[in-house]
Amino acid sequence: MNRRRIKEFYIGQLQDNFLPYWSAYVDEQYGGIMNCINNYGDQLLSDDKFTWSQGRWLWVLGSIYILKKEQGIFEDISRETLEKWMKGAWDFITTYSIYDDDRCCYRLTRDGKKKMDEKLGRYDTSIYADCFALIGMSRYIAALEYREGYEKAEALWKSIVRRMEADDFLTEPFTVPGGYRNHAKPMILLVSVHEFIRMKKVLNMDVEEDIAYGRKQAESTLNEFHDGKGHIIESKSTPERAKTHLLDRYINPGHGLEDIWFCIEFLEEFGGLDEYLPEISFIVKTTFNEAWDKEYGGLLRYIDVEGGPPKGVRLGSELEDSIAETWDMKLWWPHSELLYLFVKMYSLTGDEDFVRYYEKSFTYAFTTFPNQKLGEWVQIRKRDGSPEDKVVALPVKDPFHIMRNFIKIVEVCS
Repeated sequence: MNRRRIKEFYIGQLQDNFLPYWSAYVDEQYGGIMNCINNYGDQLLSDDKFTWSQGRWLWVLGSIYILKKEQGIFEDISRETLEKWMKGAWDFITTYSIYDDDRCCYRLTRDGKKKMDEKLGRYDTSIYADCFALIGMSRYIAALEYREGYEKAEALWKSIVRRMEADDFLTEPFTVPGGYRNHAKPMILLVSVHEFIRMKKVLNMDVEEDIAYGRKQAESTLNEFHDGKGHIIESKSTPERAKTHLLDRYINPGHGLEDIWFCIEFLEEFGGLDEYLPEISFIVKTTFNEAWDKEYGGLLRYIDVEGGPPKGVRLGSELEDSIAETWDMKLWWPHSELLYLFVKMYSLTGDEDFVRYYEKSFTYAFTTFPNQKLGEWVQIRKRDGSPEDKVVALPVKDPFHIMRNFIKIVEVCS
């Protein structure tokens, strides 16, 4: 695995394709990014703004800014431009998205007016929006060493933890039925607290309590949601249902493998990776091999714990409908996660299997998703790789997963 060549390739992808594409959607007037864009990538469908995406965009900008400052790369974009874009996103989030001082509105108009969810009668319909706002804010503060912004980030983080621990939160666009413990909870908390810790370390603040909280989340994934057979179980209720119910049986391969690198990065920085690395390697290999589509290639969106389409008793939720209807789709974001994960795993283990997995994933991803005319990726494909004009979660083209993983590859190859 040629690190220098890989690093240069992904720097080129970011600088020549993705940043020019997204620069056209920066909202110079109100701040943030316009990204309610069709799947193909050439038409703005709405000027609404989801806080979820605004926080992710801010994280991407902060990360590119740090790489530019530390390594002198990304010559085609100036620090002044990045600072202007970052401030616009920061101002939009902190002025409009956060309300009542400690929680985020899920969806807003372009100029920052909150939009209530008519079905739920609330603005704060997804705590994931709060977490992604925090992630972006933390990276912005770290990039600029902006100590004055710390109190806003801290207030939001404390609110997230308080609501999570009290089970007082919603998770649109999909709600997990009552009685279930969901893997997404420790997953989002882990990546959120890790970004919060990174920010605090830049500001020379004590992080011991936060590290302990993060370790608890990583261990929850690896000890509670790993079934011992190489799968991260997405939701759990009772031992009886584990054998019979669809929600207890289905695997989200992309989600599980994404969280694995969250765990890797946390344990690598704060200790414990050596203990868990054999288990982590087992999970990565098992999940990848069972979820890879033997007929058409690519990672299936969902699989059953015993392989094939998810199956089992259904309770009648929208989440179950989505699992059953879209299990064989090929989504852009898990394939970008694979690219970083396998580079990272090879760097840690030297196991040649991960080189083969990377090459297999690279070939599929770069022959299936890139829109050569626009420089971005088509986000959703049918099982056979043909285009699919359909929304699977938020009605957005998100400026996050691909760029985040390309940034991560540049970092690990440096």
